[in-house]
Amino acid sequence: MKSKKERARVWVHSYLVIGTGIVIAAVVPGATSAALMAMESHMAYEIGKIYRGNEFTMAEGLRVAAAVGIAAVAGQLAALEALNLIPVAGWAVKGAVAGGVIKALGEAIIYHYEALEPTAT
Repeated sequence: MKSKKERARVWVHSYLVIGTGIVIAAVVPGATSAALMAMESHMAYEIGKIYRGNEFTMAEGLRVAAAVGIAAVAGQLAALEALNLIPVAGWAVKGAVAGGVIKALGEAIIYHYEALEPTAT
């Protein structure tokens, strides 16, 4: 059976792939940040359920996402929006930036729970 950390990373990697695809397709300013913030919040919720159980609520997931890192990635989200303004080259780069943002936040959320429950694995 997979550890909690391994199961959480499955969610992170899934959101990384999906989020990168959405970001590449989004050329409307503002759409990138809105999509990523929604996905990152849901990712925090799903990871929270792995560590805290099915009673874990979306509201708790939102609080964890905010506390752990959505504020920390706000600058990166702004950079993604700016890349929308650079035709072709900006659009090509923003997928990699989005993937990095999603991966970093996911790992920070996992680290948060691992620190709370060192024996969670």
